[in-house]
Amino acid sequence: MASYEVLMEDGESICTVLVNGYNTTTVNYSNLFLQEGEGDTIIGFDTEWSYAQYEKETEVVLLKFCNRASCLVVKIKDNSIYLYENLGRFFCNKAFVFAGVHMQKDLEKLRKQLGFEVPNFVDLSQLASKVFNRPLLGACGVRELANEVLLDQEIKPGVFNALSESNLSTGVNFSRNLIEDATADAYAAYKIAKTLLK
Repeated sequence: MASYEVLMEDGESICTVLVNGYNTTTVNYSNLFLQEGEGDTIIGFDTEWSYAQYEKETEVVLLKFCNRASCLVVKIKDNSIYLYENLGRFFCNKAFVFAGVHMQKDLEKLRKQLGFEVPNFVDLSQLASKVFNRPLLGACGVRELANEVLLDQEIKPGVFNALSESNLSTGVNFSRNLIEDATADAYAAYKIAKTLLK
């Protein structure tokens, strides 16, 4: 299991764990976040979609989770039943609130592709547009929304969303920059949630 220390712009040091193989499928995600996050149950959540080879529809290829101390980046593999069972238990754990932008689309895709149900979630796009009475915030991505909601800091746009489809759909290892960008996306969702759910 590969882990990285990633320093965020606000000074927080996040331990990012990359789940990219069979030997990391037995990690208990719930315990990881409860222990490392000292009981913090808000989980920033983000996904990456890509076209699978010979498919007409996009599918989820990467899941990103983060709380104040830990980040988990999970590469979805077609043949990992243990990974799916573990993720399914994590998503169903009602102790956690999964918070991200445009959650309805992500949840629909996860339900259709992997059969996951996520009972406890907050769509930060919708919540921010209501809290600030600015409907256009509902169209923002996670980093744009962070720049609007977290006025005291700026989260720089990254290149993670511009990854080529081949990098996400094959077994290519992720560079340090890509791990940092994945962490920044999930951490931004976490910080937005902590601000809006006060």
